[in-house]
Amino acid sequence: MEQHKFKTLFLFCGLGGGAFGFQEAKEEYKGIEGSFETICGIDCDPEICKDFEYITGSRVECMDLFSREQYISFHGKEPAADWREVTPQDIRKACREEYPDIVFTSPPCKGFSGLLPEKSAKSEKYQALNKLTIRGIRLVCEAFKDSPPSLILLENVPRITTRGKELLDEIKKVLKEYGYAFSDGYHDCGEIGGLAQHRKRYL
Repeated sequence: MEQHKFKTLFLFCGLGGGAFGFQEAKEEYKGIEGSFETICGIDCDPEICKDFEYITGSRVECMDLFSREQYISFHGKEPAADWREVTPQDIRKACREEYPDIVFTSPPCKGFSGLLPEKSAKSEKYQALNKLTIRGIRLVCEAFKDSPPSLILLENVPRITTRGKELLDEIKKVLKEYGYAFSDGYHDCGEIGGLAQHRKRYL
């Protein structure tokens, strides 16, 4: 059987649940078996990055994707002297000049979640966190503009469609500028993976 591997990049990769799922997934169509190979994961937490490597067996880069303005708004202070904004070129370097077929991004959802009171969600701190959604998409689109990923996935909590409506509108505008068609909806990992827990998510 002919084999075809799709290269994947994971932004805000966490400890690797998404990447592990991709790596385990295989599908056959007309004598061709498709599977996924992780280029790398990217996250800002060193401990989580260690977990990602342990769980997925794949490479990870520890990078803070905040803009400088977002960093200050979230942390309430200037970054350390050795901190600098990640650029599209840095994303390319993290991928070691490999081009992903698929980018899976699951940015922080705390500011969109119903578990956070609306007043807190509207604060400068959590708005900065929420803006990682659009910053991640912009970085990826610009990093690989000469050979764009075939598919960019953004996964989050359903409330992003209300608390983050303006950001989603901006994301769709950016995707359109880079030549993408887009579709949004919901899924339940419990149904897809036959898991015990049922939880609706935005995709």
